[in-house]
Amino acid sequence: MDKEYFIIKDNCRKGLLKYLSKAISIIPSIENALILDVGCGSGVPTLFLAENFDGKIIAIDPYNKAINRLEEKIEENNLSTRITIIKESLFKTSFKDYQFDLILAEGFLNTVGFEAGFLKLIKLVKQNGYLIIHDDHKYQNKKIKLIENNNCKILDTFRLDELIWWNDYYNCLEKEITSINNKKLLGLFSSELHEIELYKQDSSKFNSVYYVIENFN
Repeated sequence: MDKEYFIIKDNCRKGLLKYLSKAISIIPSIENALILDVGCGSGVPTLFLAENFDGKIIAIDPYNKAINRLEEKIEENNLSTRITIIKESLFKTSFKDYQFDLILAEGFLNTVGFEAGFLKLIKLVKQNGYLIIHDDHKYQNKKIKLIENNNCKILDTFRLDELIWWNDYYNCLEKEITSINNKKLLGLFSSELHEIELYKQDSSKFNSVYYVIENFN
């Protein structure tokens, strides 16, 4: 049942990959990159990174059900030599032997707090390495100031507004959920149905921003 849930959600989530692709296009090409995907979930962006870079990826997330699904995808796509999974919080993990060429944080900072999360991440990026952060649109000027005050350069930012979120994600998700006949499977989508209802009540709150950052530390 969990697998069916993630298949439906992930298929809709792929509608947003074009924006990750845009963010990736802003940074220079990196050969044999070492990449960290923070808060990887069930791994839609993780597999996209594997398709677009020739190096290795560490994917970290404490949510067992989601990351178990990513494990299945890695096996299905023969990517076990390229993607390593860590099932715990970033704040409980020591990466003292790692410095990453690129870190992707899709929604992670919105969960742990932008400042705390960002200050943790920049310690893990190589000098002249890159961060791609996808976060809530609130307090954007404050976030930009924090980034620039920590010896980082913002190469670009771009916004995903409420229309993008509807057209490229929630519309698909609503159609998929309403077509489900299995009550147990339908019950797994209570959180997503709540999100869709919140969207319909006030879509202006559904905005997010990509930050493409170079680290000079």
